[in-house]
Amino acid sequence: MRRFLVLALMGLAACTSPFDPEVENSGLGDFSLQHLVVIVDEPIQGAVSRGVTDAQLKTAVTDAVDARFRRFAGDTPYSIGIKVQGYVLAPRAVPVLFAPRSQLYLSVNAYDGAQQRLNADTRNLIVNERAGGDTVIGSGYYQTAEEQLAELAENAAIEIERWLRENEDWFGGAAARPETRATSQPDAENPAGGA
Repeated sequence: MRRFLVLALMGLAACTSPFDPEVENSGLGDFSLQHLVVIVDEPIQGAVSRGVTDAQLKTAVTDAVDARFRRFAGDTPYSIGIKVQGYVLAPRAVPVLFAPRSQLYLSVNAYDGAQQRLNADTRNLIVNERAGGDTVIGSGYYQTAEEQLAELAENAAIEIERWLRENEDWFGGAAARPETRATSQPDAENPAGGA
């Protein structure tokens, strides 16, 4: 988690932007979502943040990722494991002087139908509010914590898809790369491979 915070301070967060419509409407190789496991276990809450429950975090991320990936109708089942590491939901603050941004910190792994991990290293994501938002006032002035969380969860789903599209060979989109496969198994305790 400390690595996440360092990256956030350096501005190395995922700035979510929409896909090109042609990409948006295309498949993801032979991908079909079999299992989605989202773990939320006492995530770190930012020092300047509104609070939400673990249940709210889990529901928001699960619903957003499930909705995004159920649209793929490939012939082969794959699974996604996500661990919510932390979050910041910007509160109301003094405009111009202090306009905090909301962020979500996730660890993500992808698995094939035999529950073999496809990525050699766990993917860590820092997800921001939508680019182009009001950075002077801050979202805390015009969004509830639930609205902020829903937006972050949707952005997280987009960033996970972007990562998987960068590795479409895992899903039959290009020549397979078996040397990148790991042997970790997704499970209810730790779907993110120890992240």
